Amino acid sequence: MRVRFKLLVAASCVAAVVLSTSVAFAKPLSEQQWRKQANVICKQSNKDLNSMSAEAFAGLGPNDQPTAEQYAAFIEQGGPSIRASLASIDALNEPKALKKDVKKMLGATLAALAVLEADPSADSDAVFAKPTKLFKRLGLVCGS
Repeated sequence: MRVRFKLLVAASCVAAVVLSTSVAFAKPLSEQQWRKQANVICKQSNKDLNSMSAEAFAGLGPNDQPTAEQYAAFIEQGGPSIRASLASIDALNEPKALKKDVKKMLGATLAALAVLEADPSADSDAVFAKPTKLFKRLGLVCGS
């Protein structure tokens, strides 16, 4: 079992190096192309998270608050989806002018997600305030 795990980790590392190398040699997208492609990812992510939310919080009235268990289950299901969307955005070859802001946005979003995973009772609006601001600065519809 341990050998399989090590082989899986090694294969993942090789795949990541190959992917990052091929992306590094690709011509950067224009800002307009990058925003268009990143927003396609964001729109799908929003759609997926809305579906997960509807399922996780089914039966709650407009003034009802989810239980800690319901919210934790939603975060557990939504976290991997958010990470996959961020990885897809990260795989885009953004223009040099956006690199710094994209890196900040990715880091801030992953940090916010980690906070909610550690404490699902945390105020998600407050936790995601910085990432939301960075998404808007980049012209992305993620989180909306």
